[in-house]
Amino acid sequence: MESVKINNLSKRYYDRCIFHRINFSFYPGKIIGLLGDNGVGKTTFIKLICGLIYPDEGEVFVNGIDIKKQRSKSMQNIGVFLEGSRSTYWKLTAWQNLLYFSGLKGTFGKLAHNQAKNLLQIFDLWDIRNTKVELLSFGVKQRLALACSLSHDPSIILLDEPTSGLDKQSSIIFERFIKQLAHENKLVIIASHDHGMIERISHTTLIIKNGLISHVL
Repeated sequence: MESVKINNLSKRYYDRCIFHRINFSFYPGKIIGLLGDNGVGKTTFIKLICGLIYPDEGEVFVNGIDIKKQRSKSMQNIGVFLEGSRSTYWKLTAWQNLLYFSGLKGTFGKLAHNQAKNLLQIFDLWDIRNTKVELLSFGVKQRLALACSLSHDPSIILLDEPTSGLDKQSSIIFERFIKQLAHENKLVIIASHDHGMIERISHTTLIIKNGLISHVL
């Protein structure tokens, strides 16, 4: 079954058409890259899939569930990273943030601790696990925010400009980790300006233009 199914979706902002009757199905084990100029709708596409905004027409199904009718249930299987959003709590430590966000999605106890430890090590955050977020550099905060979006081990991962602010080594670690998620049969959708990264790791690249997904490469 599709992880995400989009039926005849349309979205407008005032008099501007962002999407017009688009249809797509995305399956487990795939990495989908979204490319396009600033303002064409990459972030909007991510927000529509996770129910942060709703389409004017059409439907979005996540693991067979209508996101508009049962968003809370759908979000248990979704991890989201949005560029520019405050997705960590600055007065908490890195470790506390991971446990907090996993708890929001219903993951507690030993499972939450093991997942937090694994993510801290993968994203090279173990040494700062007991440091408050307010004391961390921008790049480290970015890595922690990515880790927090994955803290409940979701089956669908939605990422908006995830490599912004990451150094070269961190970007290499990130790409390796995303490929591993796909090997674990998870769906990953990435919106980015980094064409090179999208080309290296995506199974399918979608180009958004003029309200349509105009090319599939």
